[in-house]
Amino acid sequence: MYKKLLVGYDGSEQARKALLHAIQLAKLHSSKVVAVEAIDSDHFVIEGYYREDHVKIKERIMAHTEDIKRISHEHGIDVEFKVARGPPDQVISKFAEEEDVDLIVLGTRGFKGLKKVFLGSVSSSVAERTKRPVLVVK
Repeated sequence: MYKKLLVGYDGSEQARKALLHAIQLAKLHSSKVVAVEAIDSDHFVIEGYYREDHVKIKERIMAHTEDIKRISHEHGIDVEFKVARGPPDQVISKFAEEEDVDLIVLGTRGFKGLKKVFLGSVSSSVAERTKRPVLVVK
């Protein structure tokens, strides 16, 4: 049923849970797994801090690449990892269409109350933006 799964990945515990869930589904359906990380660059950058931010982002991506390699090796499923700039909900939705995925698997931050109102939810926004099925893993 699922030929290709897309996982939103940011290195958080919730993202790891989503990745592990996608890997289990991939084993059941002989699916391909693609993990995507969004680097949200929609913030004001002061020139003096640009290099420092760039180095931190590069280090984070390298760490996440190693995490995904380790997890995929441990579970015997090859996971392709991609990175793109932009707001997470837009990046994930765009990749879902471009990659023609059958299911988007996302973790949840579990925001409640005012935090949820003000910060929103990537999973909710992706579900609104895409025509693809979305599975939210708690």
